[in-house]
Amino acid sequence: MRREATRLGLGLAAGLLLACSTWQADYLAQHVERATQAEVEQKLGRPVLTRPLDGGGTEWVYHVFPRSLFDYPYRGHPYGDGSCEEYLLTFDQQGILTTWLKQDC
Repeated sequence: MRREATRLGLGLAAGLLLACSTWQADYLAQHVERATQAEVEQKLGRPVLTRPLDGGGTEWVYHVFPRSLFDYPYRGHPYGDGSCEEYLLTFDQQGILTTWLKQDC
């Protein structure tokens, strides 16, 4: 009985983690070391900010508002509860996605 309760608890926790994940995070996780800047821009749209990195490469910044009418990268936010997720994407000198980080805005 205890073992079943533990399994149920672990299953619920995994489900909650997946539910918290956005389609943007899912896309990025599956395309590290594969996607080009053009492919990322086609999928996520234009970044809010781009900046060159000291050692070469580029960093792109996206703002996503997951609990609003606008569940996509968007500059400005006229509606919703103010929740914002910031995605920091790093591309190497060849324009390939190398890392990404999701944090609160």
